[in-house]
Amino acid sequence: MVLPATSKNQKIIFLIIFILCLFVQIIPVIRSGLNYNYGIGFWGPNGHDGIWHLSLINHISNPIKIDMPVFAGEALKNYHPFFDILIAYLSKITFIDSSIWLFQLFPIISASLFLYFSFLLGRKVSNSYSGGLILMILNAINNSFGWIVTLIRSGSFNGESLFWAMQSPSNQLNPPFALSILLLIVLIYLLKSPQPKKIIIFLILILLPIIKVYSAVPAFIIFAFYVLKNKKYISTFVLSLIFATLLFFQYNSASGSLIKFQPFWFTNSMIESVDRFYWPELVSFLHSSNILKFFIAEIIAIIIFIVGNFAFRLIAFKEIFRDKAILFSVFVCFLIPTLFIQNGTSWNTIQFLYYALFLANIPLSLFLSQHKRVATFIIIISLLPLIGSFPNWLGKIPPTSISNNELSALNFLKNQVSGTVLTYPYDAYLRNEYKQTPLPIYAYETSSYVAAYSRHLTFIEDEMNLENSGFDWRLRRQNSTDFFAQKNQYIDRGFLVNNQIDYIYLPKIYVSKNPKFIPEMYLENVYENPEVIIYKVKR
Repeated sequence: MVLPATSKNQKIIFLIIFILCLFVQIIPVIRSGLNYNYGIGFWGPNGHDGIWHLSLINHISNPIKIDMPVFAGEALKNYHPFFDILIAYLSKITFIDSSIWLFQLFPIISASLFLYFSFLLGRKVSNSYSGGLILMILNAINNSFGWIVTLIRSGSFNGESLFWAMQSPSNQLNPPFALSILLLIVLIYLLKSPQPKKIIIFLILILLPIIKVYSAVPAFIIFAFYVLKNKKYISTFVLSLIFATLLFFQYNSASGSLIKFQPFWFTNSMIESVDRFYWPELVSFLHSSNILKFFIAEIIAIIIFIVGNFAFRLIAFKEIFRDKAILFSVFVCFLIPTLFIQNGTSWNTIQFLYYALFLANIPLSLFLSQHKRVATFIIIISLLPLIGSFPNWLGKIPPTSISNNELSALNFLKNQVSGTVLTYPYDAYLRNEYKQTPLPIYAYETSSYVAAYSRHLTFIEDEMNLENSGFDWRLRRQNSTDFFAQKNQYIDRGFLVNNQIDYIYLPKIYVSKNPKFIPEMYLENVYENPEVIIYKVKR
């Protein structure tokens, strides 16, 4: 790592702070996906989101047309797959397991580069060494004011997403987001340099929509403001926009149908949901027939949403207004989730706000570099929420795991001839039967773990991502549920044959719930251990 001209003491300080910031960034991810005495453990959203990425990575053979790993027979659609394509090919080239790349190597590499460019950009915009350190720290630990609310209410320092938006400490939990903000900060750094390379700008702009589509909005806005002052980059802007659009629609041909106009859904749900800010008295105003009370409630909710999410970033409002590109980007990335939600998974559009918060760190670093005492205070205060979040990642036992018995079964299945696997539909009530962690992965959340670790396509799995991508999955789920009820062996046999199902992967907890499930006439028991049975469909 090469630093611009600095003294020896400054380099030592940089390295110490860099290592501490790197630790904060990678600790939510780096322990997941590894083998422990109870199996493979997963902390936080890695038990769903990480496994989804792993399932997609492990099924990429043709980057142009990617199979939907959890909906056999269909191609991936309405998704931004570049990150998964990248990891899939890095795994093939290096012969390093995709899980290691996903949970260990990529977070370390991306976080290191992100922090390094944060320092370079902070130093450039503030023209000071301290400004570089401050932006690096903010991009690692800056948080919402949610911890203040939870501290008052329950004495804890949790509450990062109390106002909906994910904050800096969780960057690496969303790997496409982590890659997108890395490229975005490189883009901003280049645009603040003399004569930035057009080809690098072009590559960043065409890749961002298929890394994380939300990131393309601030990227093109920021570059558009740059082009207004540097007319020779107009052709780069136009070509980038054309190629970015073509690439985006290669994978997202029907994405427009996923967005729905529903103003203030986030602000209203924030005060209505017991796991968010929750203010029942204000909710009564919100649902009042009195127009004045309604408007008072809406305005207060919006103010809480802004102040809660942006937190200390708001004290740099003068610096934000001075940089028109940042100002307009922050405004648009705030406005979209204020007015729109996503069909199926309403909260997905909140990810636009992630970029507004990230960009607002830049003017905040400029302000704090000029007010050192305020900077020291804010940095110390910003460390407090980590007291609440770190136990979630440092605990010895994770929330969920794939047990050793399941791993043995999945490894057996992985070595069988390629085929479609039927799994038991996710039962949301099953987790109530377990009193201690780690929960079995099938009881934790609907996920794609069978597709990820067996490397076979599954008939239906991970209903959350199927909904996000706009698949009509409910009929498949109902047909699967009907099959496992085993009411008519001839209809059940027809279901397997008609849907070209080759294997059934069945945790025994489901057999105990349905003792009649012994369809020997058309299934062959090819594997069994204390937790799992695998059947092969007889042809």
